[in-house]
Amino acid sequence: QPLGPKCIDRRWKVTDCFFGGSFDIPVESRMRLDRPYFRVDRHALRRTLSPADEVDVKNEGEGAARYRVTRANHISRATSLNIYSPAGSMVHDDAGTTVLLESNDGEVSEVRAKLVVDCTGHETKIVLKDDRCKSIPPGFQIAYGCLATVDESNVPDTDFVGPYYKEAMTLFDYRTDHFPENSNELSKAENAPTFMYAMPLDSNRIFFEETSLVARPAISFQECKERCMTRLEHLGITVTGIEEEEYCYIPMGGPLPAKDQRVVGFGGAAAMVHPSTGYHLCRAMMGAGSVAKVVREELTKDSWNPDRAAARAYDAIWSPTNIAQRNFAVFGGEFLMKQKVEGLRGFFDGFFKLPL
Repeated sequence: QPLGPKCIDRRWKVTDCFFGGSFDIPVESRMRLDRPYFRVDRHALRRTLSPADEVDVKNEGEGAARYRVTRANHISRATSLNIYSPAGSMVHDDAGTTVLLESNDGEVSEVRAKLVVDCTGHETKIVLKDDRCKSIPPGFQIAYGCLATVDESNVPDTDFVGPYYKEAMTLFDYRTDHFPENSNELSKAENAPTFMYAMPLDSNRIFFEETSLVARPAISFQECKERCMTRLEHLGITVTGIEEEEYCYIPMGGPLPAKDQRVVGFGGAAAMVHPSTGYHLCRAMMGAGSVAKVVREELTKDSWNPDRAAARAYDAIWSPTNIAQRNFAVFGGEFLMKQKVEGLRGFFDGFFKLPL
């Protein structure tokens, strides 16, 4: 069913980019894309995806009609295929899995499941990557972000925050003119590029994020933070308060999960993040239906086989077609990692001029 506008927290009618400083593009040049940009309300999305009779609005969409929510941590760590430490913390048998969970107050409970799906992200401790296949090491998207309040007392046009139009989402600002000529800071920014992502929210509140798109080795959080603050100062944007900070770490690419393990990884735990952009939500939503379909089919069979169900779930996530598509995206990530800032400006300037 269509998700509808209730899942959208904010809509910007156009998207802006700044690629000036290379290929005779003026530094102040703005590339305006006549395409809207949307911010998803994750809580509304969760409620929308839950069956109507199971939604508890006060509890962020968690229902209680046909499933149980337990707030506890698993204590297991996979040491080899379907083997976990400490012993007995997760045990598979021919009918399902027994898992020990520990609450914040130390109480341990035992949970029985027909199938375990792990959505704990990139740092999963119970889903093993397949080290039997040769793979390129992951790149890393690193970003420092802050939800800031800015001073507009001496701003001539409050439709803008510095060069950033409030009715536009600024996706890329790859300019480096905020660093002095021939400085060490400029040299680092040219060889290990970062860009500003500027999301105006309301009035004088705006989310700024300085991002390294993909790099190996990763750029440090501190480097991103310092570049962010230097850029804002150069643009004449005075931050009067920071409501919250974000430190973003996203492995991109790397090995896929082993398909013959019992626990089904999903999302970051199954390396579903796009290897050259860092986006994840659309891929996860496309995969969710396919995985749910095959698990449901297995559950309704007369003879339940959890190994077969897990294998089919992994094949739904990483079918040969999906793997081929991902391999091409990994190639894209490797290409981006080899570019200095000049190459990225030129590449994205040309990319966004392509017809839809």
